Amino acid sequence: MNMEKSQIWLTFGNLSLLATSAMAADVIVLTEENFHKEVGQDKGALVEFYAPWCGHCKKLAPKYEKLGESLKKAISVLIGKHKSVCSKYGVQGYPTIQWFPKGSLEPKKYEGPRTAEALIEFVNREGGTFVFIAF
Repeated sequence: MNMEKSQIWLTFGNLSLLATSAMAADVIVLTEENFHKEVGQDKGALVEFYAPWCGHCKKLAPKYEKLGESLKKAISVLIGKHKSVCSKYGVQGYPTIQWFPKGSLEPKKYEGPRTAEALIEFVNREGGTFVFIAF
């Protein structure tokens, strides 16, 4: 009986941790299954197309997370990342960052500096937001 209680609490703890980490993600991980449910809908979306092995992608990751953290309360903008439907959107190298306007799957390629400040300026301009970098 004592062993059963321990297993129940362990399972409950694991589920709580899983739920907390899923809710804490400020950058939405896009997949084949959820891409069209998230992008091209009722908000603009900045999407980083990346490869896990790419050094430039790894260097961008903390800046992109900072962008996601800064924009998490902006309900009109989605910050996402995707690692598989790249060729469908003309991605030829990594990382590629593209803006998908509200209601559209026709992306606009971001060609500015890969800094959190430059990215947030771009999102503010394209998405009509007025957000600052979170420190």
